[in-house]
Amino acid sequence: MHYFDSVPDRVLARKWLVWLLVIGITAFAIAGLGRIRFDMTIEGWFADDDPTIVSMDAFRARFGSDDHLYIVYRAKDGDVFSAQSLAAARALRRDLTERMLQADAHSPLKRIVKITTLDNAPVLKVEDDALVSRNLVPPKIPDGKEELLAIARTAHSQRSLPQQYFSRDHRYGGILVETNFGAIPVDFEARASQSMGTGAGKLDMDSLSMAYDGKAQAGRVKFQPTDLGQYLDFINAVKVTLAKPEFASRFDFHPVGNPASTEYNMQMLQEMGALYMAMLAIMVAVLWFLFRSFSGVLWPALTVVLGAVWTIGIASWLGVTFTAFLILTVAMILVVGIADSIHILSGYEYFRNQGQDHRTALRSSYHSSANACFLTAVTSAVGMLSVLFTPIVPIQVFGATTAAGIFVTFLFSIFALPAMVDLWWARRRPAAQGDRPRKGAALAGLAGRFVPNVGVLVQRALTHVFPFVLKYRYPIAVFWAVVLAICVVGMAQLRIDTDARSMFPREAKIRGDMDIADRTMLGSQSLKVYFDLGQEYALHDPYVLNRIDALQRTIETRYQKYVVRTLSLVDVAKSSYKALNEDRPDMYVVPPTRAALANTFFMFDNSNPSERRKMVSDDYSKAHIDVALRNGGSYEYTRVFQAMQRDIDAATADLKKRYPDAKASVTGLFTLMMQGSDYLSWTSLSEFFWSIVTISVILLLIFGSLKAGIVSVAANAVPVMLTFGLMGLFGVPLDFNTVLIAPIVLGMAVDDTIHFISHYRHEVARDGDMHRALRDTLREAGQAVTYTAMILALGLGVLALSSSPGNANVGIYGALAVLVGWLCELLLTPSVILILGLKFEGKHEPAAGPAHELAA
Repeated sequence: MHYFDSVPDRVLARKWLVWLLVIGITAFAIAGLGRIRFDMTIEGWFADDDPTIVSMDAFRARFGSDDHLYIVYRAKDGDVFSAQSLAAARALRRDLTERMLQADAHSPLKRIVKITTLDNAPVLKVEDDALVSRNLVPPKIPDGKEELLAIARTAHSQRSLPQQYFSRDHRYGGILVETNFGAIPVDFEARASQSMGTGAGKLDMDSLSMAYDGKAQAGRVKFQPTDLGQYLDFINAVKVTLAKPEFASRFDFHPVGNPASTEYNMQMLQEMGALYMAMLAIMVAVLWFLFRSFSGVLWPALTVVLGAVWTIGIASWLGVTFTAFLILTVAMILVVGIADSIHILSGYEYFRNQGQDHRTALRSSYHSSANACFLTAVTSAVGMLSVLFTPIVPIQVFGATTAAGIFVTFLFSIFALPAMVDLWWARRRPAAQGDRPRKGAALAGLAGRFVPNVGVLVQRALTHVFPFVLKYRYPIAVFWAVVLAICVVGMAQLRIDTDARSMFPREAKIRGDMDIADRTMLGSQSLKVYFDLGQEYALHDPYVLNRIDALQRTIETRYQKYVVRTLSLVDVAKSSYKALNEDRPDMYVVPPTRAALANTFFMFDNSNPSERRKMVSDDYSKAHIDVALRNGGSYEYTRVFQAMQRDIDAATADLKKRYPDAKASVTGLFTLMMQGSDYLSWTSLSEFFWSIVTISVILLLIFGSLKAGIVSVAANAVPVMLTFGLMGLFGVPLDFNTVLIAPIVLGMAVDDTIHFISHYRHEVARDGDMHRALRDTLREAGQAVTYTAMILALGLGVLALSSSPGNANVGIYGALAVLVGWLCELLLTPSVILILGLKFEGKHEPAAGPAHELAA
């Protein structure tokens, strides 16, 4: 007799203690939910000491935030340089600025550092032999055609203005709202107090975030993450100005950037919440159809809900920070928990219908299913723990919490279900003599008159499965082999690609806004090439600037499909030098000597010190290239970044000849997102592969048979391979969303395979009759497998209704994979067992006996 055979009797002997423990732990876990912490930032994907994050922090410490709001607007009069459009743009900037200045300290508008529109775009001029920075549009906006054309000509002559503040055809304009998102130091309050105490005067967040420069920098500065709520509050506050009639009547607005996209991200999160509630409702409905009792609905649902609450609540008490992968953790708990509880309750119902009394049926069900539930929990948990070797922090947290959640739910299923069933279980059939009546039976019976008995229909259908498999076992195996071969071809075509634009609903305005920014303006994305020459005033060397200039031209020409424009200190040096030399076109060059270059920078610093600080450090040892990009997917951009890095390395190698400590790197939020998404998908796919290998080895050790290992690997691998193969054939990319399908389906497949093979091993141990063993296994385990597949397929299918293409694909292909896994268990697994002649000779425990004879 197995240990689990006696669990029902032990639990029922102490059922009140069990209920007290359940209530106590649940209360403790619910209290922990109030301490839950989320990190939804891109930076949260990487370890704190990851070189990409270190480079990002170094950039922000010296140059401030690169996380801004860019508002593209279309002038309804067709010309952004018309007097009316220029006046409206100026009034909009002033309105937003005044609201920011008048807002209280906690207003989201206080995130604004600077607002630049076409009217105050900086233009370098020489006045009285001094270089000065003036606004493009004078204080009094002219209304004459010639004066307005002169402003437009000046704007076109400036390298930094076209496509950033106006389109080539003058139909669109741009408003750059610079913020301090992501650039507020973690210890801002302490540093601010220290600066105030030393007489530094008033210090705002932006000045402090850029105050650590050159030698003043002591160690690495770390910055506060930005959550979705802060972005949302900010864009909503900005939209108050944009919605005013005097501006809305003049312009159509198309904002892009993280604050703009967050609005749609929040809408999708709300939609996903509603869809998950619908998923739960459908699962509840299917449970009722299957068990035809409200107790059959309550206990499985309560098992997975409390399993998730316990896991999340206790992890919150331990200080775990969650990410978006929490949804996947809950999904895995749902998959494994529902499957385990259904196997036990389905077995209990099956044995009750065979005439066994309440306690005997519980023992029989635990004998046939509990050991398999334990093996499932161990195998799935070990598979999840295999992802701990990935360097991506959210995946590590996901693996650990999911493994813990699977085991917690298993413990709940095993040690709490007997007490639950004993408290309330409404039979589908009339109770045998001596059985006490159960609550809810009358109501369930009344509803049952109008609803077909799904359980009876399933049993009738399952009786025809074995004869079909016995007759066509070889064609079935060949069919699945051909399907698998096609899947391999499809998987070879599967592309790993996360596109920020394609993640939004097709009808979402943000998609059109990004298209307009990419097509007419500076693009919807950007990256930074960060240089650290390792020596003071290295950037006063013309050789350095000429090499950076050559790199900019290389980036603009070699990657012109993606790059709109580059801008750096070099462009400022050339523009300033040209202005200081009578605006002669031939003087748009890097000053030829160190002295001339130093003098040019000195004059530029005097004319516009704030702009200078955004481009080069105080000691002229660090600078950056701002690369404006069109939106694209991680598949393309990861390769572009790699090629670009080779160009940067070549430039750095040249610089090292004079400055041995020189180094350069690609950084920026878009870089993080593309590299993180691509690496996340590849890592998830790789870890999924190793999970299959790990689980297969465990199953081989568990069943102690090479043939059983082959059967289990086939049943586990086919569903996911088929799904990914079809995605490859239909051109659906594996992205941040669809990569979530694999662990869900693998968890279900492993659960069903272990239950099926374990039950078959017990049955074939009775007399070695494979045919009878498979027939009985299909009737009992096949019923639970069918129930699980119906619940999960219908539940996941709800996600197909999502407006987000990524989430909809999870629903479509997730439900498909579940159904394929179900067919594999009912058709492929018994076919392979018959072909291989799997009997587990010498591997079973003869004393165990048949499950339904334990009461004898």
